[in-house]
Amino acid sequence: MQDAVENLVTLFEKGTLDRQQLIQGLLAAMAPVRMVADGQADTSTLSTFRGRSLNHVTLSVTDVERSEEFYSRLLGGTMSHRSIQTDKGARVVSASLALPEGFIALFRLGEPKVHHFCVGVENFSIDAALEKLKGDFPESKPITYRGEELYFRDPDGILGQISGMDYRGQLTTA
Repeated sequence: MQDAVENLVTLFEKGTLDRQQLIQGLLAAMAPVRMVADGQADTSTLSTFRGRSLNHVTLSVTDVERSEEFYSRLLGGTMSHRSIQTDKGARVVSASLALPEGFIALFRLGEPKVHHFCVGVENFSIDAALEKLKGDFPESKPITYRGEELYFRDPDGILGQISGMDYRGQLTTA
């Protein structure tokens, strides 16, 4: 956000923006900050978890290298390759694009689609979170995977994951 504000001030100083345009630009730049602050200040709702971030989105892609090139050119960030070993012993080719506040995971899993999303929550403990989901949302069919990942299904069957705020990906194999 600092870059956006600095750019607005520079444009104003150069005469490209008038005072009203500068104020409108500053208000627009601050809108996401106000939305986050308002969301954090609201403690009146009773919820099972306190979601704080969209930790990551995992995409099923047909060509990991092609998608890696696309997303790294589109968004920047640091890309890493890896191979994930599943519970069944199979290895899945993947890459992750690390971003400052999360990541995008690319997996060769078949048809192109959003595989799942992950929300980071406060005070995450996988065992306690599993019990909360089973108690509050048994219809979500919560499961753990490899002892470190907690998944659920929403009412439309969309796969979701809940993690700690610091979660940065699955166990990798060489």
